[in-house]
Amino acid sequence: MQAELGSPVAGQSTPVHYAYVARYEYTDVVVQNDNFFRLAAYADQFQQPGACEIATFPAGTSVTYPDRLGNRVDRVRISTPHEELVIAAVGDVALGAPGSGIEDVPLASLEVGLEDAEFLTATTLVDPDSVGDAARRVAGESDSVLGAVREIIGWVRNEVEYERGNTSVSTTAADVLAEMRGVCQDKTHLALGMMRSLGIPARYVSGLLTRQPGETHAWLEFLHPAAGWLPADPTKGIVINTGSNYLKLAVGRDYSEVPPVSGSFVSKGYGLLDFATARVFFDKDSIGIDDALTLMREKPEQAR
Repeated sequence: MQAELGSPVAGQSTPVHYAYVARYEYTDVVVQNDNFFRLAAYADQFQQPGACEIATFPAGTSVTYPDRLGNRVDRVRISTPHEELVIAAVGDVALGAPGSGIEDVPLASLEVGLEDAEFLTATTLVDPDSVGDAARRVAGESDSVLGAVREIIGWVRNEVEYERGNTSVSTTAADVLAEMRGVCQDKTHLALGMMRSLGIPARYVSGLLTRQPGETHAWLEFLHPAAGWLPADPTKGIVINTGSNYLKLAVGRDYSEVPPVSGSFVSKGYGLLDFATARVFFDKDSIGIDDALTLMREKPEQAR
């Protein structure tokens, strides 16, 4: 089955609010916790973020800055001793969509500048050479950008089984190809590597499925020479996502660069993620941290 081609309408936008909450537990007292959050909506041609508020319990000192790819990073350092950490974030964003009249272009016509060349190279989790043979088998007969992307997205969607519990945040694209199973992060890494091996710049996206409460979701963006970075979801099998269904938080070369939460802590014990969940609201006039904390009482659903 070929990948579905989205057909969003340019010029439309949908205002939404979103909330995210996560709780971490520790087996001993934590005396210092230093975290980096990428939980604010990304600003690009298809979505315009508004305000974003992030709170931690216990509270800490914070600084906000953009990283080199335009992601908003909130760094929070907590020095109050604690045995659990709750992270809550809320924000609003206007979601647009790519236009439906995007023209295909020959693969041979792609010219990648220095700024985008890094999205063709190998990273910790994605080595294009390790999945190049598979890419040529799947899309080697395609001579256009959208044609090759459609073949790869459709193949990964249909052939890589969605299965939890057999991969981790350190699973590579080559591992996914060998096992042919994984979750949205794994499917995205494999599709990224296959596109890069064919000379199509591609980058990892961390975000939310707006109509499916639960965990964060992963998809990718590929570089179109005329239309810029366009989204595609190898888990759902969609090329050029409908804008109001996806909310982008951060972009990077692979997951290791853009986890929603990362950091380190000082303790004699170890920590574990108790749960994390998110929800997008289409019918709220405003949103606050209490709305995120309310999600703690709801059983998180698992996104696909």
